Amino acid sequence: MAFVICVGLVDNHGSIGASANAAPSTTQPNTTSPSSKECVGSDFATMGKIYDAIFDSVVGYLPPNIQRDKAKIKAQTHRDMDRLRISNMLVSNHPKQMGAAQNDPIMKYRDPISQYVVSQLLNIRHGKQFQAIPVENLTLAQAVETVWLLIHVTVIIPLTVALSAVPGIAQIWGPITVKFLITAPFYIAMYGAGYLYRSISSALVNSCLVSMTKEEKDRAGKPVKDLRFAGSVPQWINEMAGQVDLADRKGCKPIGDAPMSRIIDRTTNYLRDTNKDPATKAAITGISKDVENRMRNTWVPVNLIPADPADYNQIESLISLLGGYLAPDIPIGDISIGTAGAPLDIIIGLIHNINTGQNMGKMVRLWDLPVTKTMTAAYYTMYFSIYVTQVIYTNALVMTIPTVAPYLPRPFGLFYAPLNFGWNAYHNVLRDMCFSEDKKVQAAVA
Repeated sequence: MAFVICVGLVDNHGSIGASANAAPSTTQPNTTSPSSKECVGSDFATMGKIYDAIFDSVVGYLPPNIQRDKAKIKAQTHRDMDRLRISNMLVSNHPKQMGAAQNDPIMKYRDPISQYVVSQLLNIRHGKQFQAIPVENLTLAQAVETVWLLIHVTVIIPLTVALSAVPGIAQIWGPITVKFLITAPFYIAMYGAGYLYRSISSALVNSCLVSMTKEEKDRAGKPVKDLRFAGSVPQWINEMAGQVDLADRKGCKPIGDAPMSRIIDRTTNYLRDTNKDPATKAAITGISKDVENRMRNTWVPVNLIPADPADYNQIESLISLLGGYLAPDIPIGDISIGTAGAPLDIIIGLIHNINTGQNMGKMVRLWDLPVTKTMTAAYYTMYFSIYVTQVIYTNALVMTIPTVAPYLPRPFGLFYAPLNFGWNAYHNVLRDMCFSEDKKVQAAVA
């Protein structure tokens, strides 16, 4: 998304140079009775309140001159934090800050990229794009989610690509190679970091961190009224944001749960509505009827599509991770076929379906196949295609330049990265969002 991300310092007159121009925020010291305060978690605890809590806890150990001037120091720090403004297009929100309940899809199907995309689509939908949030009002949850997004994009994804390029040289014992000794600690650390992040993120939201009044809670995470950074959103993204909303379990079902028929119908209607030529409209109608007929007459074994990796339990996820090293290769003549990667994940996904009581013989029409099943099938198709290419590439090297092949880097991380981080993020967005018309129907019924 071609978003313009801005961070600026506001001068004493409340301006932000050429990026934005408006009056400064009117953040005032708390004057409400302490009895009306409520202890809140990271979804409301602002950086200003967190700073106060930390400063007050350590000020007794600081030099006397700082203790003497502590009121002035705190006041100056709050002024600086209030003057520093961040575009909300840079900020990723925790699901609860977007209005999600504990059992809503986004609480399960999320990664740093998809969560950022959902945050920004909702910002655009509600007309909040490029609004400026003072660091004083930025919540701890927003800070945590945004920092994790930056770590994910700048460290974890590049590191994953780099580690996948390490050749499997010098077998030490059984499946243990030098590659295993080099890369396994990093992969395990990244898996542990992701698990730790999710645990900490949830714990902080549900913890008692600081006490805040209702007025302070109302300002938490909110931008400055009528203050925006310069920038524009492409029209197609505006249109997309207007058609989606946050999915929930009350009635606005995720796009991923919708049948393929609804996607075909929406696409057909959109193409007809945006074309004025009668001949083109007739052609679109004819093509859509042909597609519908083919999909209605094509039956697929729905539960022979393996479970999506996002639905693995922790044990299955660990098997998938460690199996990349421990799964044995099968020699067939002069070539070797690995069982790690796509074959192992397909087996794990099928066993998951069996263990959860799925009817493995159930058949459904492609017309009725849920979007998420289609996405999962496409994921495994691409995953297996890359795997087969990798096997052919590796064996071709071994057969043509056997002495050099074990030491050549493997380039397939460049193909797996878009699949594992791009495709999966897109899939999560479809599982986290619903069609906006469903939300309207839900509100009307309520």
